[in-house]
Amino acid sequence: MKKIYLLFLLGLGLNSYAQTPLTATYDFSIGYERQSTDKQYEFINSYPSVPLELLTFSLTGLASNVVKIKSSDNIGNNYINDTYGCCYRMPNSPQPTFLHYKNIPAGNHQGSFVDFGLVISLFNHNGHPRLDIDRGDHNFEFYQFINPGKNNHNTLIDTYMGYFYVHSFKPNVFIHFPVNRNPATGTKTICANEQFGVNAYPEGFPPEIYNWQYSLDNKATWRDVPQEFHKANPNFTISDLLENNHLNYLDKTIYFRMGYDSMVFAEGIEFPLIYSSCAPLVNNVEYLPPLCYGDNVRDVTVTFDRNLYPGEELHDFQLKAVNTNTNLPDTTPPIVYPFFVEGDSKNGLITKFDEKSPGIYSYSMSNFRGLNPNATYQIRYQAFENSKNKGLAISEEDKNILYTEPLPLKFEIKKADNPVCADDFVEVAISVSGGTGDYKFYVDGNEKTNPKPIKESDGYYHILGIVPTSTNSIKVTDANSCIEKTL
Repeated sequence: MKKIYLLFLLGLGLNSYAQTPLTATYDFSIGYERQSTDKQYEFINSYPSVPLELLTFSLTGLASNVVKIKSSDNIGNNYINDTYGCCYRMPNSPQPTFLHYKNIPAGNHQGSFVDFGLVISLFNHNGHPRLDIDRGDHNFEFYQFINPGKNNHNTLIDTYMGYFYVHSFKPNVFIHFPVNRNPATGTKTICANEQFGVNAYPEGFPPEIYNWQYSLDNKATWRDVPQEFHKANPNFTISDLLENNHLNYLDKTIYFRMGYDSMVFAEGIEFPLIYSSCAPLVNNVEYLPPLCYGDNVRDVTVTFDRNLYPGEELHDFQLKAVNTNTNLPDTTPPIVYPFFVEGDSKNGLITKFDEKSPGIYSYSMSNFRGLNPNATYQIRYQAFENSKNKGLAISEEDKNILYTEPLPLKFEIKKADNPVCADDFVEVAISVSGGTGDYKFYVDGNEKTNPKPIKESDGYYHILGIVPTSTNSIKVTDANSCIEKTL
């Protein structure tokens, strides 16, 4: 038999959420139903009959102490004996009897829920032990307490005298809602990166009792929070629960409760929290890509939907590559770059906005590189209030930036004729690729426009009328004045 270490907690100190000290306790009921007469006849040779059958069963506690049943908690059952501290039942009827245990201390220990051992004995009419039916080999496990009922055969303890099972179970645990979480005054929000902020009391239960659950589909299904957060005062954030998927649930309602699928604790309370970025949101993005291969991004101007509140700041701006099919972040590290606000000397920190027009607040950044060609990026940033991190915001999918970079401009002189006579002109054939738009050709610093070089049938651009010198130089640019560049 497993030892029981969860009973008999002497008491806890004052709880900040209660008016009086609270002890972690359970209420539960054990159900008993007598076996059929035929079933008892099977044992008639082994177990003597008595003129008046009296049955007792009790739960073992810490150091094998007996958990006593009080007659005051079992109104109408005349066979409960407070002196003996155990329950007597005349099993002459097939009707079920429910024996109630009230305010059983949960025990002050750091381990998991420990099961209760059941001891069953047959007594004679004078209340003296006559026969031990079970010496405590049968235990009620935790899963049996949260799945009570005689129809679940995993929960039945079957002796020749009758069936015993968990009929009901309730840990006397309650939920404390701070002002910013109290559903009684309307649905509240939980900001990105903000801790859960809802607590259970009293402490002192094993961690199985502090099983917080959440629902993402309007309470159709429930999920357990990770085991590390099975605490009276959990400190998880929504991203701890959903990891990278948490961004898909911004502005959506997530329901919470304490308990299990088959039984909800804390008076069955289910409460909603709206998952919010709690930050100014990106209203518009203007993006100016680099003009030439290898250049920096010229500018990204972000317009927000509102001004900053007093004490509010925005930090830690990033561009994060996303999968274009799912809009979820990929494995590429985010690009972190310095942001500048006109009149603000702090890099990467917004403490105010420059107002461009009434009701519109813009924030510009430029001169950064490191993006991957043809990758799609979303803007991310953190919101702080009075130096406390309160939210993470991202731009919506239609504000994503598709990073494009011109192909590098390259040219190669393929053919140049030597002059035949003095003062002859020279023709040069050049292959050109990359860049943007029409090409311009320069000889010794002067653009050739008459005639303007064109791409001929051989695939080359031909520059005519070059006066040969020992130091002729040729340069090619595109429409953005980009030149051949090797990084």
